[in-house]
Amino acid sequence: MILKQDLKWSPDGMRVEVIRAGEYDDGALPARVQEIALQAGLAERGTSAKSSKATKEKKSHDQ
Repeated sequence: MILKQDLKWSPDGMRVEVIRAGEYDDGALPARVQEIALQAGLAERGTSAKSSKATKEKKSHDQ
């Protein structure tokens, strides 16, 4: 998931956390954060082409 801008959210209704813009692996963000970010248009699913290529290259070097 690519978070396009910082997102403030409250996991418990009392404290506020800031989740920084950037790229996150699947499951790295809580499901509720993903849902909120997608509905608000602050995120998109998937990964950038650049990072996907880097991930593939890293995997091929690790083998």
